[in-house]
Amino acid sequence: MSTAFQINQNGEFLVCKNQDVIYDGVYLFTNQRGVRKTALMMPPTQPASWVSAYGSLTVSQIGKENPNGGINEKGLVVEQTTLWQTEYPASDVRPAVNELQWIQYLLDTCSTVQEVLEVAPSIRIDQSTSKLHYLIADRSGEHTIIEFLNGEMTFYREKSIFPIMVNSPYEEALKEIESGKTNWSDCDEYHENSMQRLLTVSKRLQENLNLVDVIDFTFEVLTSAKREDTVYSLVYDINRMEVHAYTNQNPERKTIKMVDFDFANGSLSRSVDLQRLRAKNVTEQFETYNTEFNYNAVNSFFRNPTLTAIFKWKISDEMVQFLARYPDSFS
Repeated sequence: MSTAFQINQNGEFLVCKNQDVIYDGVYLFTNQRGVRKTALMMPPTQPASWVSAYGSLTVSQIGKENPNGGINEKGLVVEQTTLWQTEYPASDVRPAVNELQWIQYLLDTCSTVQEVLEVAPSIRIDQSTSKLHYLIADRSGEHTIIEFLNGEMTFYREKSIFPIMVNSPYEEALKEIESGKTNWSDCDEYHENSMQRLLTVSKRLQENLNLVDVIDFTFEVLTSAKREDTVYSLVYDINRMEVHAYTNQNPERKTIKMVDFDFANGSLSRSVDLQRLRAKNVTEQFETYNTEFNYNAVNSFFRNPTLTAIFKWKISDEMVQFLARYPDSFS
């Protein structure tokens, strides 16, 4: 399910995220600028191709180049949560990416929210397995929520309360909160849980934050919105270009600083298992990225017995190997 929101507090801009899912694997990857990429699309769909203009730090449960979210070196953050009402655009002549690689594409090619809104219509999402909507924010404090409803891209900016994204259509959910509704027991459990989290976060974000540490406060808000299946919580501190994180298996808070990594073309990508990352000497625990690391990430996801039972996957060992090697195909 998941919860994501942006905070603008006295010129400090943060994006916060709880990832709720019944799978514990989670990995961090650095991604270099100047890399030519082609989306992983099956024929006859035309895959999008691009060159990364910006380096990024991404978090993924599936493997490199298929991020759940991330931040690039210009301070653009892209995050997502599930939205079952999502309907991606119908097939047309535009090149395509999947719903997670769309995140990587934006981090690779855009530095601001305005650039995202200019670039996004030029490609489409296809061959998706998840229905998502997206929260995007930049270093100037600009933000937008992008949804795909009835096959059309819709975006929302400058709403009356903090931008908060749960698992309900943004505009409909916002109207329910602004109407003063506080109980959804007459709805199905999924919508009730989604709206209760939205209500909890919206109330907390209207508190006076002037006398508190903003990072501590954001984690308090994330904790108030946690579910039993919350795997990790992230705070992207856009001003300081840092990512703060803790996981369900490792509750100590880690701080990952973008300045500690080399995103230059030709430099080596780095990776780490976020569940095993300790709070001290964070950068030294990242290892040089290799195919074996990515294989372990891909294989553990697609061979997870709970996910396999739910999604009825029948993915061959050859396909797992192919997905693991996919980033090696870039130049």
